[in-house]
Amino acid sequence: MKSPLVKEEVMNRKVQSVQAGGNVTFSCRSVTKEDVIQVTWQKETAGAEDNIATYSTINGQKIAKAYVSHVSFAHSELQASAISLHGVTLQDEGCYKCIFNTFPSGAVTGRMCLKVYAILDPKLETNLIPNPDKAEDSEKMVGMSCSATGKPAPKITWHLPSILQQKPREYHIKSSNQTVTVISNFTHTHSKILQEYPITCMIQHPSLNLTLVLPIDSLEQGPDSSMAPSMANAIALGVLVPLTSLLLLTCLLYHCLRHLRDPERNPAWPCWVLPACTKAKKCRQYGAAGRWAPAVSHSLGAPLNT
Repeated sequence: MKSPLVKEEVMNRKVQSVQAGGNVTFSCRSVTKEDVIQVTWQKETAGAEDNIATYSTINGQKIAKAYVSHVSFAHSELQASAISLHGVTLQDEGCYKCIFNTFPSGAVTGRMCLKVYAILDPKLETNLIPNPDKAEDSEKMVGMSCSATGKPAPKITWHLPSILQQKPREYHIKSSNQTVTVISNFTHTHSKILQEYPITCMIQHPSLNLTLVLPIDSLEQGPDSSMAPSMANAIALGVLVPLTSLLLLTCLLYHCLRHLRDPERNPAWPCWVLPACTKAKKCRQYGAAGRWAPAVSHSLGAPLNT
């Protein structure tokens, strides 16, 4: 004998989902023909019910203080009601009730559950790591890591060239906020193979499917590469500075030699730049200011003019 079908007195969606940070709206409609006095919204918390909001003809819309910045009425009538949750967090996950207080039968209830998905910080990284073999000619190792934090735990898979097929190591780290961080990584000898084939990490999650491709040039960057620009600059400076100094010195000597050959071209040229001034006697021939002053010959025994 079949049991009689139970007629639903409240119409609503049973399960809804939303990504953390988004908004969600719960809607309920009473299908009874009785008069509705008040509509009450509740959240089930640890076996109890926490009042969120109420609506009645007499009191209008009322939202509990703890939810006033987080919840608003999307629709308010006695036969149909809807509330919206804004900026949903992981703590909002759970089950909710809409209760229609009718007369004379009493309360009729609709129940719905919310699942909150979260996916945070998906990333694909690579870095060069020291090889256990410390020989100078040994190849470096490259470490590749793909990770993401989510609720539920995200699923990570790799798309690798056939020559690199290996089973990555995977770690799961659970957090107090119900999220799980999944880290998948492996190491391989740093060779041209890694620069010729794309490395792809695929992250699957109810709220997001993401494919991350490792740039080929990123495999060339590691702890040692950050020093390369500095070394190149140092070498460039070490070469350019002496060359510049030598060029300036050559120009200076060239101009000095020109004036030595023809001192009258620039009679004001300071005598200290002239090699002929190494002896005070010769320097006096140019005068104190470096001007040419021909020597006056005197006969022997003749007094000098002062």
